[in-house]
Amino acid sequence: TSVSNHTFKTSIMIGYILTIEQKDSIQGVEYAPFQLFNCVQDINDIWYTFLSEEQKTLLIGTEYIWVLTLPVGEYVAPPPPPFPPY
Repeated sequence: TSVSNHTFKTSIMIGYILTIEQKDSIQGVEYAPFQLFNCVQDINDIWYTFLSEEQKTLLIGTEYIWVLTLPVGEYVAPPPPPFPPY
């Protein structure tokens, strides 16, 4: 029987911080063709949305431009669930 050690690379994810009300108002909303807001909750119960540079430009001129004025912060992912026993 061999045991392997897995090393996981983590990267820092910076997202826009949302209140629950803001999250509820944009979750799943299409702001451009085939572009939807997808909000995620971190380990500290803080809601975030993440946007690429291209997605940010798509918000210009929309009613959702306010998202770009939100504070930003580091998303802290919850730990993955344990692997099932073999």
